[in-house]
Amino acid sequence: MEIHSGVGASLRPSPALVADSSGGATRQQETASTAGRESGENAQPHPVEQPEQTPPPEELRLIEQLRQRDREVRMHEQAHVAAGGRYVTGGPSYTYQTGPDGRQYAIGGEVQIDTSEEADPAATLEKAETVLRAALAPAEPSGQDQRVAAQARAMQIEAQREMRVLEQADQEMRRMEGEASAARADANAQDTNAAGMQEPGAERDRLERRIAGFFAPARTPEQINQFA
Repeated sequence: MEIHSGVGASLRPSPALVADSSGGATRQQETASTAGRESGENAQPHPVEQPEQTPPPEELRLIEQLRQRDREVRMHEQAHVAAGGRYVTGGPSYTYQTGPDGRQYAIGGEVQIDTSEEADPAATLEKAETVLRAALAPAEPSGQDQRVAAQARAMQIEAQREMRVLEQADQEMRRMEGEASAARADANAQDTNAAGMQEPGAERDRLERRIAGFFAPARTPEQINQFA
């Protein structure tokens, strides 16, 4: 037994030798178990395919809502841009939310537009009308859109008032110019009459001489030529 124990501590006995001993069955099973562990260590592991998981119904509903919101927001802001034309100064810019699928969805947006007054009331009126159309261009204007529209209407009314004031001032100027022209014409007529009345005696003398000529005696041809 000592030798077996000693051999067992350092060497692996063959199954034939173990079968002749009283304790060989146990050692044979241990040897087979050890060989199995060694072959398992050398084998390559096979990856396990995970089945694709379907999101829960509540996540699917949220994703569809985010998709719909994204489409509505982008169409809304693009309507502002198309109607605002050259007065759009920035945008559209969007606010995003991450969905359960990891994607970014636009849930809000804005477009910058110039609402300042122009130097010319007619140009201000044209801008106000354009801003008003841009503010109300989406199918469902937001509260901010309505506020911009109200500001555009106020600018429109003010521009129209200024244009009426300018038109009235222009009409008044033309009226005053007409009155001034009439006054100058009257003054010129009065000056002409006054000049004619300065020599009434000389005019009478000329008329008297012409009348006397009709009753004068016949003149010689030389006198007629000289008269002519």
